[in-house]
Amino acid sequence: MSGNKITGEVENGLPAFPYTVVKIEGESNHTPGMVSSGTGFFYRVDTKSGPIMMIATNKHVIDGLDVLRFHMPLTNSAGKRSFEPAEIVSVNAAFYPIFRHPDPSVDIAMVAAMPILESIAAKNKKPFFLSLSKDNFPPQWLTSKLSAFTNVIMIGFPNGLMDVANNLPISRRGILSTHYYANYNGAENFVVDIAAFGGSSGSPVFAYFEGMAPTNDGWAIGQTSAYFIGILHSGPTLSAQGEVVPAPIPTSRQVSKTSLMMHLGYCAKVSLLNDFVPLVEKYIETQG
Repeated sequence: MSGNKITGEVENGLPAFPYTVVKIEGESNHTPGMVSSGTGFFYRVDTKSGPIMMIATNKHVIDGLDVLRFHMPLTNSAGKRSFEPAEIVSVNAAFYPIFRHPDPSVDIAMVAAMPILESIAAKNKKPFFLSLSKDNFPPQWLTSKLSAFTNVIMIGFPNGLMDVANNLPISRRGILSTHYYANYNGAENFVVDIAAFGGSSGSPVFAYFEGMAPTNDGWAIGQTSAYFIGILHSGPTLSAQGEVVPAPIPTSRQVSKTSLMMHLGYCAKVSLLNDFVPLVEKYIETQG
């Protein structure tokens, strides 16, 4: 990708996108046997103490759950991503470092990644992941060019679907339904025209330019670029009475049949991820 690479060991550009995400499953002690699922992505939080690796997702993906399971990918003998079933790591949510955005209306949370990665290393296995960071955010000059009809890509696990044999997510394409620089309904959100189903919660969304990429003073012909612009968290549903109701993207497959998801998704802007820096720094200080 031109001037905007995903941090990682092996791939850049479109081939790297699926390697940034991880499937999250969970169960509650109150409803044993009912498994919910969502999407998380590896995100590097740059603190004054150094970079800290996290797994970002939605609050509603992990809230109310007692056990969280992460479908982690592994590294093969050649140092590349292994295409095989996931290494599943389970954690007790009550005693695990989880950070929630301080604004109750912002549906973003982060889970500490290092204990998960270290538990895999303790088995003499090497986890594989590519992380996103603030380096992947769109520059200020670009935000005004992210208008409706801009192409977007979303990576995740709709309805919990995935390539189980190779531990790979599902990739989807759509468009921006609103101008990115305009806060949708007054919140730091934007809307995408893309199929958003249960399990897609927490999916990273990218603006994607193919064949003609924006520059600070115009457009570059023959160039391709991608920018990390947001996190899917909810979408409008159509009730049995025909009313359009905003609702979190469900994480359980047991969704009421009286409401239908529309082909739209609400996404939080990536700038909200910056609010986690002081939360993580404060946690580091308390542990030090």
